Amino acid sequence: MQCSHFASTSVIAIDDDKTLGFISGYVIPDRQDTLFIWQVAVDERARGQGLAKRMLKDIVTRQECAQVTHLETTITADNKASWTLFESFAKDFSAPLAKSEMFSKDTHFAGLHDTEFLVRIGPFSS
Repeated sequence: MQCSHFASTSVIAIDDDKTLGFISGYVIPDRQDTLFIWQVAVDERARGQGLAKRMLKDIVTRQECAQVTHLETTITADNKASWTLFESFAKDFSAPLAKSEMFSKDTHFAGLHDTEFLVRIGPFSS
Protein backbone atom coordinates (compact mmCIF):
# COMPACT_ATOMS: atom_id res chain seq x y z
CA MET A 1 0.00 0.00 0.00
CA GLN A 2 2.85 2.41 0.78
CA CYS A 3 4.26 1.91 -2.72
CA SER A 4 0.95 2.40 -4.49
CA HIS A 5 -0.41 5.28 -2.40
CA PHE A 6 2.94 7.05 -1.97
CA ALA A 7 4.94 5.94 -5.02
CA SER A 8 6.28 9.43 -5.66
CA THR A 9 7.89 9.51 -2.21
CA SER A 10 9.10 5.92 -2.04
CA VAL A 11 11.92 4.08 -3.79
CA ILE A 12 13.11 0.53 -4.33
CA ALA A 13 16.59 -0.57 -5.39
CA ILE A 14 16.75 -3.76 -7.45
CA ASP A 15 19.75 -5.59 -8.88
CA ASP A 16 19.41 -8.79 -10.92
CA ASP A 17 15.74 -9.10 -9.91
CA LYS A 18 16.70 -8.97 -6.22
CA THR A 19 15.51 -6.22 -3.93
CA LEU A 20 18.49 -4.54 -2.27
CA GLY A 21 16.77 -1.63 -0.58
CA PHE A 22 13.53 0.18 0.00
CA ILE A 23 12.40 3.47 1.50
CA SER A 24 8.78 4.50 1.97
CA GLY A 25 7.67 7.95 2.93
CA TYR A 26 5.01 10.56 2.40
CA VAL A 27 4.57 14.30 2.48
CA ILE A 28 2.62 15.16 5.62
CA PRO A 29 -0.82 16.31 4.40
CA ASP A 30 -1.11 19.45 6.54
CA ARG A 31 2.61 20.28 6.29
CA GLN A 32 3.56 20.11 2.61
CA ASP A 33 7.11 21.20 3.47
CA THR A 34 7.78 18.01 5.46
CA LEU A 35 8.59 14.54 4.16
CA PHE A 36 8.04 11.78 6.71
CA ILE A 37 10.16 8.67 6.18
CA TRP A 38 8.17 5.65 7.33
CA GLN A 39 10.55 2.75 6.59
CA VAL A 40 14.13 2.21 5.49
CA ALA A 41 15.36 -1.28 4.65
CA VAL A 42 18.64 -2.38 3.08
CA ASP A 43 19.55 -6.01 2.41
CA GLU A 44 22.66 -7.28 4.20
CA ARG A 45 24.44 -7.64 0.83
CA ALA A 46 24.09 -3.91 0.15
CA ARG A 47 24.83 -2.46 3.58
CA GLY A 48 27.76 -0.14 4.12
CA GLN A 49 27.74 1.09 0.51
CA GLY A 50 25.67 4.25 0.92
CA LEU A 51 22.58 2.80 -0.74
CA ALA A 52 20.12 4.11 1.85
CA LYS A 53 21.45 7.66 1.55
CA ARG A 54 21.37 7.53 -2.24
CA MET A 55 17.75 6.36 -2.13
CA LEU A 56 16.84 9.08 0.36
CA LYS A 57 18.49 11.76 -1.78
CA ASP A 58 16.65 10.39 -4.81
CA ILE A 59 13.32 10.95 -3.09
CA VAL A 60 13.97 14.48 -1.80
CA THR A 61 15.27 15.69 -5.17
CA ARG A 62 12.16 14.59 -7.09
CA GLN A 63 9.81 17.21 -8.51
CA GLU A 64 7.09 15.90 -6.17
CA CYS A 65 9.23 17.06 -3.24
CA ALA A 66 10.01 20.51 -4.63
CA GLN A 67 8.25 22.14 -1.65
CA VAL A 68 9.95 19.89 0.92
CA THR A 69 12.37 21.70 3.23
CA HIS A 70 12.22 19.33 6.21
CA LEU A 71 12.44 15.60 6.77
CA GLU A 72 11.07 13.70 9.75
CA THR A 73 11.31 10.11 10.91
CA THR A 74 11.25 8.16 14.17
CA ILE A 75 14.20 6.14 15.45
CA THR A 76 14.85 4.08 18.57
CA ALA A 77 17.99 4.96 20.54
CA ASP A 78 19.74 1.69 19.65
CA ASN A 79 19.21 1.86 15.86
CA LYS A 80 22.75 2.91 14.96
CA ALA A 81 22.29 2.41 11.22
CA SER A 82 19.34 4.82 11.10
CA TRP A 83 21.08 7.41 13.27
CA THR A 84 24.13 7.24 10.99
CA LEU A 85 21.98 7.57 7.86
CA PHE A 86 19.99 10.58 9.00
CA GLU A 87 22.93 12.36 10.66
CA SER A 88 24.91 11.93 7.43
CA PHE A 89 21.97 13.16 5.35
CA ALA A 90 21.67 16.28 7.54
CA LYS A 91 25.39 16.94 7.20
CA ASP A 92 25.30 16.53 3.41
CA PHE A 93 22.46 19.06 3.19
CA SER A 94 24.03 21.41 5.77
CA ALA A 95 20.83 21.15 7.77
CA PRO A 96 20.28 21.01 11.52
CA LEU A 97 19.01 17.80 13.10
CA ALA A 98 16.78 17.95 16.17
CA LYS A 99 15.48 15.02 18.18
CA SER A 100 12.74 14.72 20.76
CA GLU A 101 10.90 11.88 22.42
CA MET A 102 7.77 11.04 20.45
CA PHE A 103 6.49 7.70 21.70
CA SER A 104 7.58 6.65 25.17
CA LYS A 105 8.33 3.00 25.92
CA ASP A 106 6.17 3.06 29.03
CA THR A 107 3.43 5.51 28.06
CA HIS A 108 2.79 4.37 24.49
CA PHE A 109 4.11 0.82 24.29
CA ALA A 110 3.42 -0.56 27.79
CA GLY A 111 7.13 -1.31 28.09
CA LEU A 112 7.03 -3.70 25.11
CA HIS A 113 8.84 -1.52 22.55
CA ASP A 114 11.70 0.95 22.88
CA THR A 115 11.03 4.67 22.93
CA GLU A 116 10.78 6.23 19.48
CA PHE A 117 12.49 9.58 18.99
CA LEU A 118 11.22 12.07 16.44
CA VAL A 119 14.08 13.25 14.24
CA ARG A 120 13.54 16.49 12.33
CA ILE A 121 16.05 17.66 9.75
CA GLY A 122 15.88 21.05 8.13
CA PRO A 123 15.49 23.43 6.70
CA PHE A 124 17.35 22.24 3.61
CA SER A 125 17.07 22.73 -0.12
CA SER A 126 17.17 19.82 -2.52
